[in-house]
Order: sequence, then structure tokens, then C-alpha cells
Amino acid sequence: MASLVKKKKGNRLYYYLVESARVDGQPRIVHQAYLGSAEKLAELIQQKSAPVPLSATLRDFGLPGALWLAAKQSSLWPLLQSLWPAPRSGPAPAHYLLLAAIHRICDPGPKTEVSDWYDRTILASEWGFPAERFTSQAFWDAFEQILPESSATLAPAEDPLEQAQLRLLGLWKEKQLVGRRLLAYDTTNFYTYIASTNTRNQLAQRGHNKQGRHNLRQVGLSYVLDGESGLSLCHHVYPGNVTDIEEFCIALARIVRLLDQNQMARDTVTLVFDKGTAALDNTVQLAEAGVGWISALPWNQAPQELRERATEELPPCSAEQPGVRAVAEKLLVHGQEYLAVVKYSAPFAAEQLHSLTTSISRALQSLRRFSKELNKPRARWTKEGITRKIEKWLSGQFLGDVIRYQLESRDGQWRLQFDFNQAPFEHQLGRRLGRTVLLTNRLDWTAEQVVPVMPASNRASASSAA
Repeated sequence: MASLVKKKKGNRLYYYLVESARVDGQPRIVHQAYLGSAEKLAELIQQKSAPVPLSATLRDFGLPGALWLAAKQSSLWPLLQSLWPAPRSGPAPAHYLLLAAIHRICDPGPKTEVSDWYDRTILASEWGFPAERFTSQAFWDAFEQILPESSATLAPAEDPLEQAQLRLLGLWKEKQLVGRRLLAYDTTNFYTYIASTNTRNQLAQRGHNKQGRHNLRQVGLSYVLDGESGLSLCHHVYPGNVTDIEEFCIALARIVRLLDQNQMARDTVTLVFDKGTAALDNTVQLAEAGVGWISALPWNQAPQELRERATEELPPCSAEQPGVRAVAEKLLVHGQEYLAVVKYSAPFAAEQLHSLTTSISRALQSLRRFSKELNKPRARWTKEGITRKIEKWLSGQFLGDVIRYQLESRDGQWRLQFDFNQAPFEHQLGRRLGRTVLLTNRLDWTAEQVVPVMPASNRASASSAA
């Protein structure tokens, strides 16, 4: 049974709700809840007689509110309103465009879910439009106003989205939100569920999908980010069957036009991109464009003497880049002189080593179980089937070098033997793990200047992709 107990602490009395029971035949307090002072108890009694709310409305305030504030403070929202003015009543195309972006960041999903999500956020209170105005059909109608279906053949100077990007870059440049030194270029693609029989859609095509969904039609996206702030400066949507190397030719023309129209000297800008974009045709076009660039060089295209130089021979970088060593050397690539930089990162080497040892352990366990399965009397496997299965397990990076196997037929059954190849593992550990080869046309730069550029670009791209 519960009772009220008072305890004196100092010169004040405090009250507790206690429950007592017999424990081993003796009365003991088994539960105690602190209630507070006499004033606190009186306040609780008064509140009990106060009106009780019948319902409550919850609003998602944090992230949607922060994004709405950022859109206004960065001048994005005033720019969108100036490009697509509001109608006499109801949301403007600018509302639909910004809401689609904020919903994509906060709670990605189809346009059919946007109205319900919008009604639960602070945006409904800020904008004052009913959720029924943001149906899926309303989005399609608004996007048709922004970029009509007949605009596929528009010149860049007439493309409203292109002009929006140029004007936005000009505003951010005035606010000093973007630097003038480093631009990060990258590409990605998104698979769709558009049917193969849909011949009206020319944008979604099959190609090499980066999420591994090669059986689905996809759409490609290239984008340029400020390498320091991560702000998106321009983008281009292209058919899914266009390769990264082919797209770069189109994207470079857009980048150069963006620089010229914003009076940013080409030779002051350094474009950073990954090794998937590095190709002879692209280096020629970069030279004609007059921009600086830094690219990751495919490992097999770098001179062996340079890429496998002993770690002790690589000078350590300054304290601003702990655990990093790098050396720069001029060499001829595609008939032109460039600066090649070999970078060794101890933290990156540790990450690769952890990943490699984990993959080795899994592959060896799979081979051991498979070898026992082949030894069973009723095992019926063909050589092609066995080889295909093993090659799949050893398809990871470096696994084919450090794990070797032997397959032979004996008494009508296949026998599998395998072991760990120590020599290649030690070679990868000492000459490959933790290393990256970079190539640039900035011949006057030092290795210390080139090395931090690529991680900054990767962080910007990762932020944009997230």
C-alpha cells in the first residue's frame, strides 16, 4: 500500500511516495518516488484541475526549418522567385522546386508522399498553403512551367535552369560563398523502373550502373562543386548509356562557359576529377580550355619505378597532413609533360589492410566449405561451374594475387586445394596499400600542394551524394 512520507533535509521538508511490503518477515520500503516540497505538491494539485488539451499537433521543425533558412540567407529563394514569379493565388513554381529539394534531403520518396510530409513540417506554417496544393500532378504541372517538354533543343543561353545556375553562382560569388581556386567534378547515375517498352523516354537507358543494377534503365548526372564549401555550381543530366569519358567533353564546355560568364579566369581554376574521367581526348580538351586540373591516375598507367618506390624514400608531409608521405616527379604521359605525385597515407593503408584481411578470411572459409562439398560422393560439378564459383569469391581487389588454388580430377571427382600466397601479400603491403597516384598539369606545384586537393574534392562529392 502506498503512503506519503516526509523527510527533513536541512530546514526544509520534502515528500516521498513510498510503498512498503514485508521482506523476510520484516516491513521494508520496496519502492520510493520523490514528489518534492510542499509548494511543489500544491502546484501539482492546481495543475490537475487545469484544462486538459484534447489534441496536439506535431511539426517537423529542425532540418526543414534549417534548409528553408539557408535558402533565404544564401539568396537562393529570392533568385527562384525572380525567375518564376508567383501566380495570383497558390504556390509558385519556385515553391515546388524548393520543396522537392528539401523533401529529397529530409525524407526521400515519391511525389505522392510530399503533401503529407509537407503538412507535418514547419514549412506548412511558414508558407501558409494547404497540403492539397502539393499533389503529384501539381508537381508535374509546375515542372512543365519551369522546363517545358519542348525545351530539349534549347540553346544553353535559353535554358532556364542553365540561366538559374549562372545567376546563382554570381550571387554566391558576391557573397564570397565559393572560392576561385578549386572545382570538384564527378558523375553518378540513378537506376529507374521505367519499362523497356516505353520508347518515349530517351533519357533512361541501360548502361554501367554504379549501384550494380545493370538490368534497369538509368539516368546519368554530372555535377561541379566548389571544392572548399561543397556548394553545387552546375550540373547536367544525360542519357544512361553515355560513358563518363564521353560526358566529360560536354560537361567541360559548360564549365568553361560558366567561368567566362562569371569573369573567373580559367588559369586560376583547378578542376579535380577521378581516374574514370582520365583519357587522352580529355587531356587534349583540357589543354585547349586552359584550365588547371588534377586527376587520379589509374595504377597500371603510372611508371612502376615511381608508383612502387619504397615508403622510406617518400618524404613525409608537414604536420598539417599527419601520416602522409608524397613525392612529385615530372613525366611524359600521352606525349605531354605532366607532374605525377605518389601519395602514401598510413591511415588509408590501415583501412585497406583491414578490408583485405577480412576479404581473405571470408574467401578462405568459402573455399574450405566448397572443398568439403566437392569431396562428397554424390557431388556433381563441372569444371566450368567450379571455376566460375571460385573466381567470384576471388574477384575482390588483390584476392586473386594472394590466394592460389589448384583443381584436379581424381577417381571421377574434382579435388580442390588452395593456400595463401605470402610473397604477393607482402608486396601489396609494402608497395601498394595506402598509395594513390595523382597527375596534374600544374608543373610549378609541389607534392605538398597537390596532395590535400583530392581529399577535399572527395569530401565535397561525398557530401553532395549524401
